[in-house]
Amino acid sequence: PPCAPPAPSILCRSRPRRAAKRVRFAQVTVYYFARRQGFTCVPSAGGSSLGMAPRHHRARRYSLSQFAHLRQVSHRQHLRQHLRREKLRARRRELTQNGTVPSAEAAGLTLADVSDDDLDVGQVEVGDYFYLQPLPTKRRRALLRASGVRRIDAEERQELRALRLSREQCGCVCRLTCEPRTCACSQAGIQCQ
Repeated sequence: PPCAPPAPSILCRSRPRRAAKRVRFAQVTVYYFARRQGFTCVPSAGGSSLGMAPRHHRARRYSLSQFAHLRQVSHRQHLRQHLRREKLRARRRELTQNGTVPSAEAAGLTLADVSDDDLDVGQVEVGDYFYLQPLPTKRRRALLRASGVRRIDAEERQELRALRLSREQCGCVCRLTCEPRTCACSQAGIQCQ
């Protein structure tokens, strides 16, 4: 009798190729929120944390290329402002001999006194340079006021200071063995640190 061909092994069966799964984006949606006093973050110094309203007031859609261009323009503006502030500080230090001699001229200088010609924006690659910079307390307060926040909660300053202090103390003071009666970790219901 003729021999039947052997059944194909399940190990050798070729699986049908599936198309590679890829995610592709065609557009970017940007949501705009009004600025509010934060109460959700802890700035490294001072009070008046920045936050945003619970609901956006505007949304815009951009193509990927439009959004990339928009980000580049925005980053260049931030860089220009940062360089302008740095140049202003340098001029003030120069006029006051590193802060040792009071100078009325230095006190009268403003950002408007630093022209675009004084800035060396072309030497800095925006993509390599740009990152979020921490803002001093005065600038955060000015941003809040410019955004229409009439009353800045002064209690937040003390709360933030207490939070920063509590974050400096981590764990407990137990040595070698845990003493549950005096261990701050044990009393907080966590394992001894």
